[in-house]
Amino acid sequence: GATSTLAQLAVMPAFRDDSFIQDYMKKYDNRRKYAYKLFNNIPGVSMQMPESGFFVWIDISKLGDSSEITAYLAEEAKTLVNDGKFYGDQGAGPLRIIYGVFADRQKSLDGIDRLCEALAKRAAQLGITE
Repeated sequence: GATSTLAQLAVMPAFRDDSFIQDYMKKYDNRRKYAYKLFNNIPGVSMQMPESGFFVWIDISKLGDSSEITAYLAEEAKTLVNDGKFYGDQGAGPLRIIYGVFADRQKSLDGIDRLCEALAKRAAQLGITE
C-alpha cells in the first residue's frame, strides 16, 4: 500500500537536513568493520565487506550445515542468527547476522564477540586451522 500523507509530511524535514543520520552511519560503519575483521579471522569462516545495510552474510559452510550451525550458535553463544536457507537456494551455506539490532553499541559488539568465540571453538573441534 501507499504511505499515508501524514507520514510523508512527517519525513520531509529529514530530506531538508539529514545531518542527524551521520552519527548513525558512523556507528554502523564501525560495527560493519568490526564484524568483518573478527569473522574473517576465524578458520573456516569468511565474509565479504557489506556495502550497505545493518547486516552481514558469513559463509560457515566449512563448519557444517547452516541449520546445524544456527542451532549451535543459539546454544553455545546464546545469540540468534538467521539461517541462510530461508533466503533461497543461494543461502544454503551462509548465515545472516544483524549487527544493527541494538541501539547500544556494546551489546552489538558483545553479540559479535560471542558468535566469533563459538565459531572459533567449532573450527577447533573440527581441526580447521585455515
